[in-house]
Amino acid sequence: MRKIISLLVIIIALTSCTNKKNISEEDKKQIISELNVIDILDQKYAGIPPTALREKHGYEKAWEIFERQRDSIGIINQQKIKELFNKYGYLGERKVGQKASTSFWLPIQHADNDIPFQQEMLTAMEKEIKNGSNDKYHYAMLEDRIQVNLNKPQRFGTQLTYNKNGQAIPKNGLLDSTNIDSIRKEYSLPTLKKYYNEMTKSHFEMNKQMFLEKGITKPQLYQ
Repeated sequence: MRKIISLLVIIIALTSCTNKKNISEEDKKQIISELNVIDILDQKYAGIPPTALREKHGYEKAWEIFERQRDSIGIINQQKIKELFNKYGYLGERKVGQKASTSFWLPIQHADNDIPFQQEMLTAMEKEIKNGSNDKYHYAMLEDRIQVNLNKPQRFGTQLTYNKNGQAIPKNGLLDSTNIDSIRKEYSLPTLKKYYNEMTKSHFEMNKQMFLEKGITKPQLYQ
């Protein structure tokens, strides 16, 4: 009985592998075209509500509308990514190049409504990396995102929140703060201080008026 079960597992595994379609040059062009559309929609809702929306509805209402639109687009993009994955497997840099692989990864990274999907894609990405794909940066970002979604500390410190002074800090803390920079370097990430200072600057510029009202006139950088 155990032999039969083992044989079935092997058959299922082999079938799942063979079901992934090989990517021809024509397929690749079509895939990149689809991913470009997905990327445009994703990035449209990656920042803050547009000025016109804020002026029309006020800050809080604008954010409510913006987030509702963003969530709707996110679910549509996730479904498209799932369809591409079921057809071709994980579309990492080895298969479609750096730009298109980023467009494939973004909706996965933003799929906080579907953690099992994120976990499945993390496993698939790990296999791609073992097969020679250069997706370590995306892997680190997604692993941390999943950890945060599970309310656990991060390994790489890529997922941020901000303290009252506007400084970037890691959500839920770090698994190993002592060796964090060597861990980050292995996955093509800049040093923690450099990354956090850049994000602190960006956060300050996006919320400059709020900080000026609090008496903070410039980004509070780590020294």
